[in-house]
Amino acid sequence: MIIWLQGPSGAGKTTIGRELAGLRGVPFVDLDEEIEHQEGRSVADIFWSDGEAAFRRLEWNALLALMEGERSPKVVALGGGAVVDHDVRSMMRGSGLRVFVDVEPDVAMARLERDVPRPLLYDDDPPAKWRRLYNARRRYYEETDLTVRSDRAPAEVARAIADEIDRAADPLWTWPADIGGEPSVVAGFGALYALAQRMRTLTHGHRVCLVTDRLVERYYADYLFPEREREGMITLAVDASEETKTLATIEELAAGMVAGGFTREGVIVAVGGGVVTDMAGFLGAIFMRGVRTIYVPTTLLAQVDAAVGGKTAVNAAGVRNLIGAFRQPDHVLVASQFLRSLTARELRSGFVEAVKMGIINSQPLAAAVDAALPAILEGELPQNIDEVIRLSLRAKLDVVEQDARDSSLRLSLNFGHTFGHALEAVEPGVYAHGEAVAFGMIAAAAMACELGTISNERRDWIAQRSLPFTVHERDTHNMNALLRAMESDKKRGGSGYRFVLPTESTGFVLHDTDDRELVVRAMEAAFREIEARHRPAGIND
Repeated sequence: MIIWLQGPSGAGKTTIGRELAGLRGVPFVDLDEEIEHQEGRSVADIFWSDGEAAFRRLEWNALLALMEGERSPKVVALGGGAVVDHDVRSMMRGSGLRVFVDVEPDVAMARLERDVPRPLLYDDDPPAKWRRLYNARRRYYEETDLTVRSDRAPAEVARAIADEIDRAADPLWTWPADIGGEPSVVAGFGALYALAQRMRTLTHGHRVCLVTDRLVERYYADYLFPEREREGMITLAVDASEETKTLATIEELAAGMVAGGFTREGVIVAVGGGVVTDMAGFLGAIFMRGVRTIYVPTTLLAQVDAAVGGKTAVNAAGVRNLIGAFRQPDHVLVASQFLRSLTARELRSGFVEAVKMGIINSQPLAAAVDAALPAILEGELPQNIDEVIRLSLRAKLDVVEQDARDSSLRLSLNFGHTFGHALEAVEPGVYAHGEAVAFGMIAAAAMACELGTISNERRDWIAQRSLPFTVHERDTHNMNALLRAMESDKKRGGSGYRFVLPTESTGFVLHDTDDRELVVRAMEAAFREIEARHRPAGIND
């Protein structure tokens, strides 16, 4: 395994890298020093005489030579700007563990003043130039497996990295589950490299059918399955949307599997969000009457909810998830690093499912959600995102292990969904799933308050945690259309509508009603609440 050190100038990557290589007993390579050795001149000379573009070509060639040689374990320190190149980032993802060595600006500048000249810092205001470069490259630095700060002695930083690497090699947690008599293992990883290694172990010796969406395929397929290991693998990429989640798409995927010679001994690997795991799981349930599946969820919604529990389905007759089956994945492999590529809106939407389970199923999760909320509102990954994911999955597993088939306790997971699914059906493409569910939770809380199930204070508490995620100005909503959509809901009772309502503390009650006016009043109250506290910022994030 290659350990890649990335970060800005002045982070101390070279000094730390040598210490780390010594601790692990592997060679150390400083990419800038390799280029200087090959060219017989300094990096500064190359920049001044040939320009940055020429240097980047030399940098890429040096990396290619490094990768084409003996792929033995080593530590490699990259120059500050190497990560801007997409191909460099792809190379790192597919070959080892990436470490972001971060540093405070003042510490970096003090080091650089004592170091050899850095060409990109020759400026009238070097600290300002450093900050500009750091801010421009930060999103690439943060695309990483581990992050350490280097504002201490290099030996201490190297030891901290070595300790983190040892921990990252194994799952952070592994939970075997028995759901309705079907075994399933859910595991969380602190590093994508460790997840990829586990994936290769689980699929070794089996024909693999990779089902993914086109964006995820371009970004992660080569990382999870390097090209040299993809011979004979079937790759089926879809446009992941509710519009494509149909039987016609399933038939196309099945035809691709047949054309690729897939058999019952193979394994379907689903890499993507909830739409991908829904379709791949349904395909796994019905293809040749059932084949093994492994899920690698890449969105927050899928990681905290959709990928666990065995519900698989496609849409039909204008009804969401109308045709489906219960089928547990053999393994679910989770890593929060996938979430760094999500937009702010996608993060907020996925977070709603964690909010939902915190309100209904888990007080510890509710506390973790509250701690994460400020960062989520800004469209950023919270520091405790791994805890939110872990507690969400634990809460869901606790529910589905007791009720695999949606007959009692599992109904609690539909909190907000009856209203939310109706809104999605009537206004398709306007609301993200989480935004619609957030509306549904506010409406359910309003109904519970009117019925006396909860107090005004509890209603407001729920609304405050749901409001930030519904970010659309209200148009004139067709209440009759919303009611008709609810009449097609799979969870409705024998007559009328069925709602999951919150209680004054963690828990839920089922409420069946044919009182259309009660339902309309709840929706109107939710729309008024949204209008009163609407946050327009972030609508186009």
